[in-house]
This record gives sequence, C-alpha cells and structure tokens, in this order.
Amino acid sequence: MQTWCKAHYLDASALVKLADNSEEERPGREVLRKYYNNHTSMYATSYSITETLSVFKRKSQRRKITEEQYIKSVQDFIRFSVGWKLQVDEVPILRPIVLSEAERLIKKHKIDFLDCFQIVTILHGRFHVLGPKSKSILITADRGLAKAARAEGARVWECTSEPAPV
Repeated sequence: MQTWCKAHYLDASALVKLADNSEEERPGREVLRKYYNNHTSMYATSYSITETLSVFKRKSQRRKITEEQYIKSVQDFIRFSVGWKLQVDEVPILRPIVLSEAERLIKKHKIDFLDCFQIVTILHGRFHVLGPKSKSILITADRGLAKAARAEGARVWECTSEPAPV
C-alpha cells in the first residue's frame, strides 16, 4: 500500500474560518475545520497569517465583531492553528521569481500581490517537486484566487462551494 503526503497551504480566507465563529464565516467553516483537524502538513505563508490577523482587526474596527470577539478570534487562531499544527512556508519574497511571476499573475488574473504570492509559493516552493498524487493543495475561500491558481496548474480546494479533497 502506498501513501501520499500532500502539503496543504491555507490562505487568509481559509485561516479566518478556523477561528471566527461569526455567521459571515459559516459557509465552508465546519468542513474546513474537520479537514484541518484530520490532516497533517498544514502550511501558510507568514503573509497569510498577518493578513488573517488584519481581517480580525478590520472586523472589530467596522463593528462586525465586539472587542471580546476580536480578542477571542486572535487567541483561538494562535492557539488552535498557528500554535498547534500550522507551519510557515514560503518562497523568499525578494527572489526574482516572486516579483516576475507576481507581475505576470496580477496582469493576467487581476489578483492582488499576496494572492500571487500564494500561487508562486505552491508552484515554486519547497514541495513543487512532489509527484502528481502528492501535489500541494491550496485551500481558500476566495473564488477569484481559486480560479487563478487552477488556471496556473495548482491543485485547489475552494472550501465554501466544493467538497473536501480526498
């Protein structure tokens, strides 16, 4: 029997769902949490982690969540994801491949730089050499990022509208 190891890369939209219990984050949240808890090799870029914390801050500033909910979201995120099993992995942001690929992806897909960085990390990062059955998976709740990543050949799970990968 052969087993395959897949690296799972979560972007900020997916990371938020791990800790935020608000109604806004309900679509895909339970299936994502179950998948996250039942699988290994979970990764995010440091920028996705920072972006996640910024989402909680914006929700608080816009009064979508209370200060207590903001604090709890940050604590839960750090305690149950970053502090537990989530690992940081990324292509160094100053590598020429990042800048050239980001420019190309921005122009082609009309996505922001951090979304481009997700795609570059998956396609050119440390796990890009794995075979097809071990191909890394980008986990996102951002349909635009999912579409762009797929168009570039990445394996993607858009967790709000698709079943969990097997």
